[in-house]
Amino acid sequence: MSKVLTDAQFAAFERDGYLGPIKVMEEEEMAEYRRRLEAIAALPGGRDKLDLKANLLAPWLDELTRHPAMLDLAEGLLGPDLLCWTGSFRFKPPHSPGYAGWHQDTMYIKAEPCFTFWLAFSPNTEESGCLEVIPGSHEWPLLPHRDTDDSSSILTRGQYITAEFDDSKTVHAELRPGEIGIFHHNIVHRSGPNESDDARILYLASYMPTSAVNHGPRDSAMLVRGVDRLGNFDADRRPTGDMTPEVLEAHRLACLKQTATMYQGATREPVSLR
Repeated sequence: MSKVLTDAQFAAFERDGYLGPIKVMEEEEMAEYRRRLEAIAALPGGRDKLDLKANLLAPWLDELTRHPAMLDLAEGLLGPDLLCWTGSFRFKPPHSPGYAGWHQDTMYIKAEPCFTFWLAFSPNTEESGCLEVIPGSHEWPLLPHRDTDDSSSILTRGQYITAEFDDSKTVHAELRPGEIGIFHHNIVHRSGPNESDDARILYLASYMPTSAVNHGPRDSAMLVRGVDRLGNFDADRRPTGDMTPEVLEAHRLACLKQTATMYQGATREPVSLR
């Protein structure tokens, strides 16, 4: 397996705003990561904490975010000096109504440039509610969005696009466990409910160059490769244990910074801060 982007892959990402599937580990290795994840999710408040900055909650999650295959790919797109802005989990239990309406992450995520690597912990199929994207829509302007209190929406603010647009070229971005898809933050995307017998679990690792900027209050990020000579973001602390009091406090402070922009004017409470 090549760990670097070919010219064809780079061109496809530039054209479509997404790339995948790309295998970064065997399914057996991912099964062990899933076992460790489910142990954390079972702790009191564990699943809520995993919604944002999950890479700060346990050393193994920090190490996963630094997986050489993912960083090699990120370097091919963003350069040698890399930050992880956040690592987030999205869960859909079996036969659950959870969905995401059409949206663009750039509506509420103001760090740029920033690309998200969606790493499948379980089968992500059309039946389980995999990500759906409109190729090339990352070149569209930012469309108007509206928040909703719909409890079935798995998005931070229940947001959805209110404008009309052409979705006839929608693609189902299916992934096997251990595979990733790389997505531009401005691409128009959604996902449907999980109608399968297994949970749909995705890890979203968002990478950016150290030259990235945040158009909002001061934010934080973790240096995962290279050197940060610019200091555009406060440095997140690497976790020293699994969900220890010190780790949870560092996670809370980091989430406060991140949600200051993402949840500005929102009626929903950030679940990561519950």
